[in-house]
Amino acid sequence: MKLFFDVKDEVLKGIMELSDELEFQISSEKEADVIVEVLQTQEQVVNVKLQHNHATITYGGGLTRFFRGLSLLIEALNDGKTTFLAKETPCFDSNGTMLDVSRNTVMRPNVIKYMIRRMALMGLNTLMLYTEDTYEIPSRPYFGYARGRYTKEEIKDIDSYALLFGIELIPCVQFLGHLATALRWNCTAPYRDTGNILLVGAEETYDFIEDILKTLNVCFTSRRLHMGMDEAHALGLGQYLEKNGYRDQTDIFIEHLHKITDLAKTYGFKPMMWSDMFFRMLTTKKVDYDADVVFSKEISDKIPEGIQQIFWDYYHDNKDFYTTIIDKHKDLGENTIFAGGIWLWIGGVPVYQRTLDNTLPALSACKEKNIKEVIATVWHNGAESNLILSLAGLQIYAEYDYSGEYDEEKVAKRFKACCKANYEDFLVLDAAEHPEGDLTNPNATRYLLYNDPLIGLVDKHAENLNIGDFYKGLSNDFSNRGPKEGIIKPAFDVVRKLVSVLELKSDYGVRLKQAYDRKDNAVLKEMAEESLELMKRIDDLRLCHRDAWMLYNKPFGWEVLDARYGILNTRFSTARDRILDYLSGNISTIEELEMERLWYDCRADDEDKPAFIMGSWGNFKDIYTAGIL
Repeated sequence: MKLFFDVKDEVLKGIMELSDELEFQISSEKEADVIVEVLQTQEQVVNVKLQHNHATITYGGGLTRFFRGLSLLIEALNDGKTTFLAKETPCFDSNGTMLDVSRNTVMRPNVIKYMIRRMALMGLNTLMLYTEDTYEIPSRPYFGYARGRYTKEEIKDIDSYALLFGIELIPCVQFLGHLATALRWNCTAPYRDTGNILLVGAEETYDFIEDILKTLNVCFTSRRLHMGMDEAHALGLGQYLEKNGYRDQTDIFIEHLHKITDLAKTYGFKPMMWSDMFFRMLTTKKVDYDADVVFSKEISDKIPEGIQQIFWDYYHDNKDFYTTIIDKHKDLGENTIFAGGIWLWIGGVPVYQRTLDNTLPALSACKEKNIKEVIATVWHNGAESNLILSLAGLQIYAEYDYSGEYDEEKVAKRFKACCKANYEDFLVLDAAEHPEGDLTNPNATRYLLYNDPLIGLVDKHAENLNIGDFYKGLSNDFSNRGPKEGIIKPAFDVVRKLVSVLELKSDYGVRLKQAYDRKDNAVLKEMAEESLELMKRIDDLRLCHRDAWMLYNKPFGWEVLDARYGILNTRFSTARDRILDYLSGNISTIEELEMERLWYDCRADDEDKPAFIMGSWGNFKDIYTAGIL
């Protein structure tokens, strides 16, 4: 299909980047099958009209709106339509994503560009790369050392590429907490309060922050800056306490906020920040956003002017909570941004049911309360899943934006057009996290994968569940899920290998102890041989996951997963040897299997709870061993 575009050269560059993927050619007006007229308006709209061989795309509110219009037009043409009309008025001025590239996963620039092209077709116009220490500061060689940090040239290139599609790349860093990987080095001691929090008031702290600002200033076109500032719960309780004595945490926080805001403005940045610390410092509840918190005028007046507050929440499924907390943000400043979450940080697969349950009421509240900026955060947190599987979640945010509601059929149709993939294939991956059928507790893949075959800290929770057959059924279903080729396919391949492991491993420890307790030597011998098959499947998973990781991410960080998979395999080797030693009479007991299995979460036997719960189960070391790792 040949298209002629009546547009400026800078717009044509973005069109050219998409032409191959959308399977059209840019031609002269004379040779075109369809002539595309492009009109810009002051209104926030995307309007597309097709009449035989003439199309008009009218857009306003930024170049990204044009590219959404282009994807709608191509979708109509691919459907064989000769007439078509679409009129969309977005709910939000800005809508996009924040990708966590700090928790071992540092996405390759070419894959970020792939995500940018998908975002453009969806009509999303904001991108943040959450970088704690995964970017280059030339004057500080240990900052991001051995972490796969982005060079200044890489960031500049990504920034320029995003601008082709009207997407704003906003620096997203940390100026207070969440800096454990940066502060681990001895050379950071002068500006370290606790293991992951900067030392407020130290001259060295603000020298460090100014060096960050110098890098951001030359790498980013955007003058907006996300300073982080979240979850610094131990602020003032480390080296600060030793140097200054105890001081109210709110005063320390506000002092630091004024200093970094002044520095940011010196470099021409308009700052934004996560808002949770304002709430946490005024409540005794262990929640990030307490609906009972009241901000006094004294507190409000202390906050520097011109900082946008970002209300983040991924955990609530009721609209009233979101509207209440949005209202409370009015005391913290104007133009609040809302950040929801695409649940990708729990285990081996994305959890889309929880994403939908919590996102839809949140976006509804944002629409009702006239919030004009939203972000879909995609945290990784060292999980086993691949960030590219967040694409279906981005489509949810986009379609809600442009229609004001969630229509699953429309989301699926648009996802097919924007990503050449089936929306349902992404949604069903969720099943791997729910072997007991309870959709409220989504991290089974992680604790069943890392549960030790001999010690089995999670075994008690897997008793009386037919989970081996459950994962066998999923394995059959997942074999036909996902694209058959292309960049998304390897992520689905990893999920398939994971489920193949869980077919045998999910209840291996339960079956092993049961056979041992009833002195069924025949079954024990079979399980010794089964361990060899499991070792093979685990290594198949490791190799498949490694291939996907190296495709999507820089190699740094993979060493952590190599270590985890290595432990799994060696433990099954040990399990096999222990079983065979017992069967041959070399040992009289298998002491690990003599041990009574207790509930991991210390519940009583008669408590009516789902078999699997969240909480501290997310940490590899806690699932694997009660010892010191």
